[in-house]
Amino acid sequence: MDISWDDAQTFLAIAEAGSISGGAQRLGLGQPTVSRRIALLEARLGISLFVRSKQGVELTEAAMRLRPAAEQMARWASELGRLASGEEEEAAGTVRIAGPPAMAVDWLAPLAAELGRDHPALRVEVLASVDHVDLVRGEADLALRTRPANEPELMTLAEGTSEVGVFASQGYVTALDARRLTDGREHEPLSFADLDWITWARPYEQVAPRPMLERAIPDFAPSFASDDFLVQRAATAAGLGAMILDARGAQLAGLVPVDVEFNPPPNTFRLVCAKSMQFVPRVRLVAERIIDAIRAIDIAAEIRPEAP
Repeated sequence: MDISWDDAQTFLAIAEAGSISGGAQRLGLGQPTVSRRIALLEARLGISLFVRSKQGVELTEAAMRLRPAAEQMARWASELGRLASGEEEEAAGTVRIAGPPAMAVDWLAPLAAELGRDHPALRVEVLASVDHVDLVRGEADLALRTRPANEPELMTLAEGTSEVGVFASQGYVTALDARRLTDGREHEPLSFADLDWITWARPYEQVAPRPMLERAIPDFAPSFASDDFLVQRAATAAGLGAMILDARGAQLAGLVPVDVEFNPPPNTFRLVCAKSMQFVPRVRLVAERIIDAIRAIDIAAEIRPEAP
């Protein structure tokens, strides 16, 4: 029995969202329409795909066997769309870029403004998330990632580094110096354990740099935590503690460096896309602009004079 892509897409949307309402939202359809589609599909297949409850839905054993095939259909549907897009003659339309929150705020949003001024027919969407975005499935056209792209369908277009350091508000640094003076420790090197840390809260406790802080500081407990990067940075600016940040973003936020005994290593990141996306004019234009920005950062780092 053949299953259409519409049916597979409906099934997959519900499976990934964990509920019929969530699947409907992903598809941009009404919940009754999605419920009707999945009921018809179950009737044609002669099997139940989901166990329904007040909390949402769970996949049946039959559905779990079908899910990998549906995911592969999604990949091929995205690939077909990408190859068809490569036939366009000018850079027009929407390009979706995924990136870590800090890069999305400090790099990609200003870049989107520049591209909008230079290319009015081009529209950039920025997905700022610590969650994985599947480029093979077409969830985004480009991504800035801190980890290598190991999937055979993906390619790395450029690689760069950015300076990372410990930053806080001037008020916090002044109060910290006063506290250390009172304790008679003003001449001792400042360690990570001396600082009040602002970092990620659940469900993102495994997002850097929190795991590093937990390894470096016994019984680590942050002074403030949030699941949102901008909230963390706002708390840092308010003087609640220190935060490990990209140097450029910290300066834009008005934060000052904290002179600690050990400085975090530079952040390595990569611009990644599905291999077929390199042939799409609008994506290629945006990629080239990001590559230029990466090169400018690397050149600036090379020519910056060392501190005496």
